[in-house]
Amino acid sequence: METEEIKNYSEEPQQPEKKKGGQAVIIALALLLLGSLGFNIYQYTQQKKSTEEIQLVNVNLKDTENARVQLQQQFDDLSYDYEMAKTQLRMRDSVLTERDSEIAAKQNEIQSILNKKNATESELGKAQKLINSLNGDISRYKQEIAVLQAQNDSLMVTVDTLNIQHQRISGELLAEKGRADENERNLRTTFSISNYQITGLKVRSSGKEVETDKAKRIDKIRVSFDLDPNQYAESGEKQIYIAIFKPDGKLGKFKNASPGQLETWANGTVDYSDMVNFNYQQGTKQNITFDWEDYDFPQGNYKIVLYQNGMKIGQKSMELK
Repeated sequence: METEEIKNYSEEPQQPEKKKGGQAVIIALALLLLGSLGFNIYQYTQQKKSTEEIQLVNVNLKDTENARVQLQQQFDDLSYDYEMAKTQLRMRDSVLTERDSEIAAKQNEIQSILNKKNATESELGKAQKLINSLNGDISRYKQEIAVLQAQNDSLMVTVDTLNIQHQRISGELLAEKGRADENERNLRTTFSISNYQITGLKVRSSGKEVETDKAKRIDKIRVSFDLDPNQYAESGEKQIYIAIFKPDGKLGKFKNASPGQLETWANGTVDYSDMVNFNYQQGTKQNITFDWEDYDFPQGNYKIVLYQNGMKIGQKSMELK
């Protein structure tokens, strides 16, 4: 009977494909960008209206008293328009601060003239020119606000996008840490084995078992191995999965066995012949033995693979002559 040396395996797990990992992020970003586009269209429409200059009516300066009242009304309208524009501003820069100073100085000069009850036609003419100039200043001021608002909106979209990406990456890191912790636990609690033996047996009429490697004489194959002490494996019921391959490469089955499929770290889903249940005492060495019976054993090579925690923990083969 020829045997192979036992090989213990500690295989790296295969990572499942991330089919849905980025779908939620893509949908969120799409909704965010669509919402931003709709808002920007609305904002553009409102800004286009707000940046138009107030249409000033020419004032007859000959009637100085009536001209002063009309100019005061135009000035008040412009001042109100200016104050409303400032309330829409969510961010400032040095340019707008300078514009505020220039507009305030011009407002003071205009108001100083209009406060004169006996203002001359020449003074009112100067006030009218200043009001026309102020109208242009305020229009440009509102245009600059519109530019800043658009930049601010774009920045908000960028920040929201970065926040979503940060949340996604943080979630992935957290999930990855969870998988790493679980993998570490699995590695620590996975058994290593020693003294792995596969023996062919002939059962005589007296019940005595005799070792043999002759295919025509064999009645059963006995598999035996020791579980090395593992301080991380808690006491309780454990399972080891056994895959037996016949000389033709097909999976062998046990009498009254419970074959099935197992998800492994390195080889995906594999078939197994049976599952051995046993009670383990933490930190102890324990022998596991099982027999494969009720099979017409032809000549050839038989391979028996052991799995636990989704990892291959042993593989051995024997040749029947």
